[in-house]
Amino acid sequence: MFFAHLSRSLRETFPVRASEWALAAMLFNWSIILFLMPDLFATVDAFAPLAKLMPQTTFAGMCFLVGFGRLVSLAINGTWRRSPHLRAFGAFLGSGVWFMISIGIIRSGSGATGLGIYPILVLLDSYNVIRAAGEAGLSDHQPRRVAKDGHPS
Repeated sequence: MFFAHLSRSLRETFPVRASEWALAAMLFNWSIILFLMPDLFATVDAFAPLAKLMPQTTFAGMCFLVGFGRLVSLAINGTWRRSPHLRAFGAFLGSGVWFMISIGIIRSGSGATGLGIYPILVLLDSYNVIRAAGEAGLSDHQPRRVAKDGHPS
């Protein structure tokens, strides 16, 4: 019963949130790479400016918390209850991380190929913020409409 509900719910919500799932997984995976390769910021010129912001382990922890937190909130949203507020907050944090990475690569002057990717991730997560915030607004106002006239709208 539980697995049937889980499967049905994810089939219904995944297609519209595919970019949120992908960006959350990318951020989570980024954290794993940073943990597994502890000298990456020191050896890759494109990431040298990030090392000036914070130690690599701190950056890895931040990416882990944001990425894993987003994956959990998406799973909750798709299976148990709607959580557009958490999704909007997670996308906001994610866009901030992608922005830091983008600026770091720009400031490094390396012209790394990441300049073709990370700014797009910033824009995509910014779009996810707007979309999830819109859903949050709708879910906030729906109970008021029902409570106002006593009938579902």
